[in-house]
Amino acid sequence: MKIRRAAPADLDAIMEIHLKGWLLAYDQFLSEEQIGEMRPAKRRPVWEKLLADPSALILVGAVGEAIDGFLLGGPVKEHEITEGSLFGFDCEIYSLHCRKEVQGQGLGRGLIAAAAAHWRGEGRRALVLWAYADNAWRRFYEKIGGKVVAHGLDDGVPDVAYGWRDLAPLIDNKSARIAPKPLVF
Repeated sequence: MKIRRAAPADLDAIMEIHLKGWLLAYDQFLSEEQIGEMRPAKRRPVWEKLLADPSALILVGAVGEAIDGFLLGGPVKEHEITEGSLFGFDCEIYSLHCRKEVQGQGLGRGLIAAAAAHWRGEGRRALVLWAYADNAWRRFYEKIGGKVVAHGLDDGVPDVAYGWRDLAPLIDNKSARIAPKPLVF
C-alpha cells in the first residue's frame, strides 16, 4: 500500500472515485440535482481550489499501481448540531472513499492513519468525521474506535459525528507514512 499527498495530476482519479463512492454509499440520500453537482465538469474547480488550500489535506492511496482511494480533511467545519458537541476537536475528515474493488484491504484505515499522523505532527489532538445516520459504513468507524459525539443535520438528512479524542490509536507506523513527494503509481 502506498499513500501520499495528492497532486494536480490525481484530480481525474479522485473525482471518479468520489462520484462512484457517493453513488455507492449515498444513492438513497441523493437527489438528481446533487448527483449532477458531483459530475467532474462541475467538481474540477472545487478540487483545484482544495489542492491549492494550505489548510486542506488531500491524500491518495493505492493498493496496486493506480489510485484506489482518497481522503480529504482539514480544520473542523461548522455543522448543524442537534445533540452533543464538537468541543475539543481540531481536525476533521470531510471525505473518505475507496474503490469498491479494494474495500476491506486496509486502504481506508491506512488513509486515516496517515492523516492522523500528519495532524499530530501539526500539534492537533482530536479528530471528528460526519456520516449519514443510515450509512452502513458507520460500522467501519466504530470498528476503528470512533465514538458518537454528536448528532446533526446535513441539508435535512440526519447525520452522526464520530470522534477520536486521541490520534495516537489511529496511527500505525506501517500505514501512517506519507511519501514526501508524489510517487508514480
